[in-house]
Amino acid sequence: MKVVIIAGGKGTRIASVNSEIPKAMIPVNGKPVIEYQIELAKRYGFTDFIFMTGHLGEVISDYFGDGNKWGVHIDYFKEEESLGTAGAIPAISSLLTEDFFMFYGDTIMDVALD
Repeated sequence: MKVVIIAGGKGTRIASVNSEIPKAMIPVNGKPVIEYQIELAKRYGFTDFIFMTGHLGEVISDYFGDGNKWGVHIDYFKEEESLGTAGAIPAISSLLTEDFFMFYGDTIMDVALD
C-alpha cells in the first residue's frame, strides 16, 4: 500500500516562522514534520511513498532523495502550478492501483495504521 503525502502548499500563514522551507520541513524536536510521517508509516510496514510537492518542493526532494536513508522508497510529483488540496491525485492515479493512505505533510500524528 502506498502512502501519498501532500506537501505542496505555500505555507503563507507560517511564513513568519520560516519562509525559506515548506511547512512539511519545519523542524519539530530536530526533525522535519514530514519525517515523523515516514517513521509512522514505516512502523506499520508501509515503505512506498509518493510526495506531492509544489512550492519549494526541491527542499523536500533534496533532503529525502529516494528515501533510501530511511529504508523506504519515495517518488515525487511536483505541481508546476497549484492544483489545490489533493488536486494532483488525478495526475498520479495510474500509480494508485490499490487502496492508499493520504497524509497532509504538515501534520504530526500518532495513529494506528493497521
